[in-house]
Amino acid sequence: MIQHIVLLKWKPETTEEAIVAAFRHAQHLPNEIDGVESLTIGRNRVKHDHGYTHALIVRLTDEQALERYLEHPLRRSYVAEHLQPLEAERIEIDVPVDVALRAEPQRDWEFGASIGMGHLPDEP
Repeated sequence: MIQHIVLLKWKPETTEEAIVAAFRHAQHLPNEIDGVESLTIGRNRVKHDHGYTHALIVRLTDEQALERYLEHPLRRSYVAEHLQPLEAERIEIDVPVDVALRAEPQRDWEFGASIGMGHLPDEP
């Protein structure tokens, strides 16, 4: 498992609507590029002076999948058409998942929900 992590700083005139629209165009990437396990997009929750407000994290099966992803025409056109026109700067790093530490579940149903058994409704 390897993660391709992209930190994004937008041009000052970039609107929230433009950012959301750009991210919506990424929906097809996990289904159309072999080796992509997931794509996560999120906003920075802590205020820092660095200006990087969003992260895009792509989880891939292995380093060969990373190479295929980076060179894939769909990814290249997505970046060129939807991200680069809005970006002031970007930082990209590729981090292998050598060790993943997780909290132990406190109850069986919490563990079950975390491994794909679906969302548990809130208690009344």
